[in-house]
Amino acid sequence: MSNTITEKLAPVAPEFFVRDVDLSIAFYAGKLDFTLVRADPEGDGRHSFAVLSRGEAEFLFVHESALGPVNRAALPYPRAAGVDILLMVDDAHAVYASVRERGVPVVLPLKDQPYGLRDFTVADPDGFRIRFAQRIA
Repeated sequence: MSNTITEKLAPVAPEFFVRDVDLSIAFYAGKLDFTLVRADPEGDGRHSFAVLSRGEAEFLFVHESALGPVNRAALPYPRAAGVDILLMVDDAHAVYASVRERGVPVVLPLKDQPYGLRDFTVADPDGFRIRFAQRIA
């Protein structure tokens, strides 16, 4: 597969530098119902890059080695402290039930918020936080 991105990307596509792209693929596809759009293998058969989508959202995953040794050593765990990625869904109750059934770590439980969203937050294997939300009337 070519290393050139030929797919049309979503207007905003967060890029996550992760320890294990295959683990991220398994987590997002298997536990959060994302669809694998693209996965680029390395020589050892493991993946160094992947694009996964859910609805109109697309997330990019890159192995942290792409940052180089100095930048990689400075990466904290858990990753992205202070940043949540908001992902709008049609039915937050259904998504919440699904992720709990699949053993996904819930950081903040499902709640109707005063700002008009019903939301909850999960953490991925690298500590990135994804907040699923739906508008409420």
